[in-house]
Amino acid sequence: MVRTCQRLTPETSDVYGAPVSRITRLSTTDVRFPTSLMLDGSDAMNPDPDYSASYLRIDTDAPDGHRGHGFVFTIGRGNDVQVAAIEALAGHLVGADVEELLADMGSAWRLLVHDSQLRWLGPEKGVMHMAIGAAVTALWDLKAKRAGQPLWRLLASMSPDELVELVDFRYLSDALTRDEALAILREAAPGRDARTEALLREGYPAYTTTPGWLGYDDAKLERLCREAVAEGFTQIKLKVGGDLADDVRRLSIARAAVGPDIRIAVDANQRWDVADAIRWVKELAPFDLAWVEEPTSPDDVLGHAAIA
Repeated sequence: MVRTCQRLTPETSDVYGAPVSRITRLSTTDVRFPTSLMLDGSDAMNPDPDYSASYLRIDTDAPDGHRGHGFVFTIGRGNDVQVAAIEALAGHLVGADVEELLADMGSAWRLLVHDSQLRWLGPEKGVMHMAIGAAVTALWDLKAKRAGQPLWRLLASMSPDELVELVDFRYLSDALTRDEALAILREAAPGRDARTEALLREGYPAYTTTPGWLGYDDAKLERLCREAVAEGFTQIKLKVGGDLADDVRRLSIARAAVGPDIRIAVDANQRWDVADAIRWVKELAPFDLAWVEEPTSPDDVLGHAAIA
């Protein structure tokens, strides 16, 4: 289902006579896929997901005709709630000056996150944070299209000062301050062109989770592991956390299928308590794990330190 939030605005210009484009419409779409039928995407916490998305399109009255597209991922039920959360942002976006938003994406983020009433619904976490992510993604998409570049090239061309202004350090400064981040980026800046050329020449390393969904049977797991290696992947990731004996068996099958040189990571999707995570990962250690993703609650900083 597609829904739109629209406001008609007259053509305007700034004090210097330059044309000002405005956001005219937000269109949302509730997109759902029945991946639970084949258990694609299944993991220890989400055994029957329907991989879905709340999709957003931002229209403007600019003559270039560019639109911004973004979405936020869900696993089915509640996707309509996520769509409604995106639509709740219309008051901030429809009618807004596009040039002003895109010129200062850090401020655009803060405009949405700092709404005192929507903030009550959790802009730093949960449904409103996800909705704001979809909107900010769509604005970045629009900014990149206007620049005539893929988004990664646009970001790679930004100065250290511009990049730092994108970050909200409010809950981060005890670990990394703005000045420290700026120093890191400035130190890395001279090698940026060489890294860009290397990326274009060699590509960017990636791993695949395709073999590792928890609901797959052993034969499918083994086949997909072999296919991943044949396709050139040097790392795969398996979901774990449902049953320890099953995980040991599945890791054994995967390691035998890919050989000793392919990295295997695991993802518990926040399934374990701290003690369970430590015990479980020790049992999986013989399979030479590359890393362990989401062993426990993402909010449990001390728990993660203990697990590490």
